[in-house]
Amino acid sequence: MERELTVRAVVTGLAIGLVMTAAITYLALYSGLAVSAAVPAALVCTGIARGTARRAALRMGVLENNIAQTIASSGEALAVGVVFTVPALQLAGVRHGLGYWEVSLMAALGGLLGVLLVIPLRRPVTVDAPELTYPESVTSATITRTGAGGRRALLPAGLALLAGAAFKSLSGVVQVISGTVEGAFRVGGVLFYGGADISLALAGVGLVLRLRVAALLLLGGVISWGVAIPLLAGPAGPAGLVALAWDTWRGQARYLGIGAMVVSGCWSVVRARASIGGGVRHALDGLRRAGRGVAGADADLPLRWVPAGGVVIWAGIAGLTLAMTGSAVLAVVTATLAVVLVFFLAAVAATVVGVVGNSNSPVSGLAICALLAAAPVLTLVRAGTGTPVVAAALLVAVLVCTATATAGDTAQHFKTTQLLGGTPRRVQLVQLLGVGVFAFVVAPVVVLLLSGYGLGPGSQIKAPQAVVFANLAGALFDGGDLPVGMLAAGAGLGVVLILAGRMFPRLPVMAVAIGMYLPLSLSVPMFAGGLTGELLERAARRHSPAAGRASYDRAVLVCSGLITGEALAGLAAAVPRSMGVDLPVRVLDSAPLSLAALAAVLAGVYRHARGSRATAVPAGRAAAGD
Repeated sequence: MERELTVRAVVTGLAIGLVMTAAITYLALYSGLAVSAAVPAALVCTGIARGTARRAALRMGVLENNIAQTIASSGEALAVGVVFTVPALQLAGVRHGLGYWEVSLMAALGGLLGVLLVIPLRRPVTVDAPELTYPESVTSATITRTGAGGRRALLPAGLALLAGAAFKSLSGVVQVISGTVEGAFRVGGVLFYGGADISLALAGVGLVLRLRVAALLLLGGVISWGVAIPLLAGPAGPAGLVALAWDTWRGQARYLGIGAMVVSGCWSVVRARASIGGGVRHALDGLRRAGRGVAGADADLPLRWVPAGGVVIWAGIAGLTLAMTGSAVLAVVTATLAVVLVFFLAAVAATVVGVVGNSNSPVSGLAICALLAAAPVLTLVRAGTGTPVVAAALLVAVLVCTATATAGDTAQHFKTTQLLGGTPRRVQLVQLLGVGVFAFVVAPVVVLLLSGYGLGPGSQIKAPQAVVFANLAGALFDGGDLPVGMLAAGAGLGVVLILAGRMFPRLPVMAVAIGMYLPLSLSVPMFAGGLTGELLERAARRHSPAAGRASYDRAVLVCSGLITGEALAGLAAAVPRSMGVDLPVRVLDSAPLSLAALAAVLAGVYRHARGSRATAVPAGRAAAGD
């Protein structure tokens, strides 16, 4: 009988997941984008399974590998849910700083609730729903079966990790490479700005996103920075034209992106209405059928775990809300709202993932809907507004976003396990383990990064999704000191984008909206990475379609290493920064050298992917904000 739940599988999954969770948390805070970890986890775990033991009998088998990759990728969804929403508590002014324990509790309560509530849905959304194809589950299962090239396939990623860390250190610790190259000028009194962050992680994300999405992000940036800012900018102050461009973005232009993101998030839910209806049906069907149970290898964890765990989590949410707001009534209502909303929306997330994959699941859109649903109830209960009710409403959004992201990831692993012939209850158990452990990994990374790099106007941490939640909560409860005209204009642009998407069905509206919010300097390197991947794939495709796919997949593997290396170096640099050390130490500030360094690394990725004969595997996709 093939081994499945073993100590080495658990240890391997926890070790890989620790690195991946930290890297994805950094990336999501920095850019508002997140790379789905399911396929990279399958790749790395399979490479280790094949390459760490000389004798085949000692290598991890397929089912052990499945356990390891389930744990390894469980932290990614948790990180996305936390990063998209938790900083909103600080941005909205209801928390003056985010503490380790409260962030850990939010992550753990939301993540565990998402896993528990999707357990009764396993059969309805996987075994008995052939229309749900789970594209990323199929890819992960294919990688696991075919072997992924073993140790040889991992070597380029390992070297890329070191290169990414060294590159980041040369800009974030000792500045030989500039972190940002930018400039501004006037033509006929009209202000124009141009800039680029010199970041391998952003370039790597652009390559993984592919040129189409990267170009749409850049398009959004051009709308804000190339059209809105020139129209809105006033006279330059003593700080100069670059500072004027940034001040105009912070005070006015970025709200175009916020308005467009809110409209796009709501539209993503409307567009998935068929899947949402199916998700609700699956939730109710799961409740009816769970009591009958299934014996043998296809058995789930005992049904009593779900209500028992739900009660414990409800109590935990109530206690956390009481500590944050000081109101027992508000605590009870918040906990009840969160559990009820997660029950239905977790089913929605599991169903949507089955259609479009975890990378494209509209978790922030679902959390926006939860915030809009909770607001009137909490306002009536509190009989007014103010800090406590804003904190409670944002906490509902945090829990829903974290739970739905985790529920979608869990459903995806259910399908992978079914395809590989694994045991559902063991995967459910290790998913609970992974979420419980990584909740206490995401928290220190978030707290450390916010302490080291700051949050809000002028900081290096952009957190665009959290800004949307903070501003939306302010508008719902306190009237919010917001530029309503800019928000309305952004919402109008969002509607225009949606109408354009009706003519071009493959247009990711949210990508343009996020690009409208993000600084242009972030979109430029992502576009460079997307362009590199496109040129690479087209050049290789001249030989055969398979060669094009293989070259692109090798580039994705290298870029995964670059992303992880930069993220780890950025985390390391945040430690002395949080202690008051002024970094980077400036040695050189040369725009041509910095741009040449970025171009040289991308050229190296291109050359390796074109020339390597290593075995390639199917690559995953990244989420443009969702």
